[in-house]
Amino acid sequence: MRAVTAAVLLVLALSPACSRKPADPVAALLAELEAAAEARDAERFGERLSRDFQGQNGLGRPEAIAQLRRYFAAYESVGLEVYGVETERDGASARVRCVVEFSGKARRAFGLGGLLPPSAVYRFELDAADEGGVWRVRGSTWRPADTEEGRP
Repeated sequence: MRAVTAAVLLVLALSPACSRKPADPVAALLAELEAAAEARDAERFGERLSRDFQGQNGLGRPEAIAQLRRYFAAYESVGLEVYGVETERDGASARVRCVVEFSGKARRAFGLGGLLPPSAVYRFELDAADEGGVWRVRGSTWRPADTEEGRP
């Protein structure tokens, strides 16, 4: 379902949230994306997407934020588990690979509970870069994954 894909995109992609701010700017970016997704805050999530963001199938930044807004509105709660994080840094840019398990409770209004999936698992590849002192996601691709993929 495209909505799940977009939500996971946010998510995309993220590392486990922790009580202290990660020292690594890439880990901090992932933690902020995860926190924004779990807060169901599309605008906050969008602040960490580059103005030139390009997602899978030509998904641009405005479209990604709009999809996330609709997706978050359909769920009462959103939870993410991120694992198998692999990061390749090259100065002010990075390629990040991870597996994101999504879980959510759909709103009961309009019968959404039976239409929206309660869970999904995707493997993400993110291109991130430092843009004027703020790390942002410039591009992302994803595909369905098995729950065991990337587990330690």
